[in-house]
Amino acid sequence: MRLLICTLLFFINSSIVQSQELTTIDRNGFSITFPNTWKEEKVPNCLIYILETETDKEQTDSLTSIGIQETKNSQTLEAFSKEYEVGLANYKDFKIKVKKELMYGDKKAIRYFYTATDSHIPMEVMAIAIENKGKIILVTATAYWFKPSDKKDFVQLLSKTEEILNSIKVE
Repeated sequence: MRLLICTLLFFINSSIVQSQELTTIDRNGFSITFPNTWKEEKVPNCLIYILETETDKEQTDSLTSIGIQETKNSQTLEAFSKEYEVGLANYKDFKIKVKKELMYGDKKAIRYFYTATDSHIPMEVMAIAIENKGKIILVTATAYWFKPSDKKDFVQLLSKTEEILNSIKVE
């Protein structure tokens, strides 16, 4: 019984510490919350772009980043999806593994999971295109693998970013 109580207290204290080590960015009607171990960088055409630190990169032999973009022109989700897939075909070894229509809150969305090679570096990507006020918001989580022979399961690696993806709010 004491072990159970101590274990529960450990998990409660851990979640409190984790919640205190988060950063939230609110920008142009979007918000995203991520660990303090990640950092934001300014990237052209991205409203928000965050990525792991060098320490995280060294531990996993990969680099995970999340970018949020918004289309400049009005566009339906269906039209955007067609254009997006044509653009993705420019990557070497491009393959869509999952494409699923869903609702993101009250907004129509499409979620992709695909693999490709960019400048000889294998990458795995989870992308969510969200229809919002006549435009499209594209959220892209990308893992670049620097040592493909040591590649871990992408689902395990991306599980740490899943919480970040779920934190995104669109007004």
